[in-house]
Amino acid sequence: MITRRTLSLAGVALSLGAALPSVASAQAFPSKPIRIIIPYAPGGTTDIVGRRMGQRLSEILGQPVVVENRAGGNTAIGVDVVAKAPADGHTLLFTNDATFVGNPALYPSLPYNMQRDLVPVAPVTYVALALAVNANVPVKDLNELVAYIKTQKSLGYGSFGAGSQPHIMGEMFKKIAGVDLVHVPYKGAGPAVTDVLAGQILFTYPAFPTIMGHMSSGKLRLLAVSGDKRVPAAPQVPTMAEAGFKDMDMGAWYAFFAPAGTPREVVMKLNATVATILSDRDFVEKNMISQGMVPMNGTPEQMNAMIKTDIERMVQMVKRSGAKVE
Repeated sequence: MITRRTLSLAGVALSLGAALPSVASAQAFPSKPIRIIIPYAPGGTTDIVGRRMGQRLSEILGQPVVVENRAGGNTAIGVDVVAKAPADGHTLLFTNDATFVGNPALYPSLPYNMQRDLVPVAPVTYVALALAVNANVPVKDLNELVAYIKTQKSLGYGSFGAGSQPHIMGEMFKKIAGVDLVHVPYKGAGPAVTDVLAGQILFTYPAFPTIMGHMSSGKLRLLAVSGDKRVPAAPQVPTMAEAGFKDMDMGAWYAFFAPAGTPREVVMKLNATVATILSDRDFVEKNMISQGMVPMNGTPEQMNAMIKTDIERMVQMVKRSGAKVE
């Protein structure tokens, strides 16, 4: 079974043999361009990874791939577009676990339901999150950040929506550190990072692909990262546990979904195609590992099991953090 914690590059090679009969019966797919709906604003990790995967899907499947950003409604707008699309595999959702893990843990009701509206296609990657501040903020670690916040008033932290990992982590930080901060939700990680750079909010918890350029240019300072190990792309940055905030350790996974009712053989052809992309070590090294991401693979059934487990874990974290939907 795939999990958020047991990920390795060695596990990327999916057993394609098991999918061959389904692939053979799906020769007619794809018969037209494929749409990938991303339920976040441009510039965030979901957008970056989704577009890179879309390009490779186009090259392998021989059809154009069009990526559309449909942000808003805590991803519900994008989910609705895919849920109402023809169930033929030509419209896909690329999102992170906030859609099917964070939101269900926070909202008593949602306009979508994965079991009813969508089917898992393939997991793609697990991404470390980083607590990032503007480089002009006079702090170098989490303890200094706590001390700084206690001397200020009306400071805010940014997330990419209520129910997202940064939202839960932010509320956990407030509880652990005993500080008061305002949660500022955005329609994606990109806009949140923009406001950190502009000094409008104190910090956010973006994923590595979103901030690589700003980190390299010295505009952002990373204080800690999620995960069991330091990120190779920033070995000087401690993990949350090393920084004394182990309860804030939360990363994000990213995956493809299709409308409910999509033929099994089409789902498995897409699953096998994603596995082919992730078996390309040059692609994985350049587009994932070097930027703090770890490739994932697995069957749709394994994804369903992972989502169920993650929802249970998230419910407990929400209770502990006291996070609420504004």
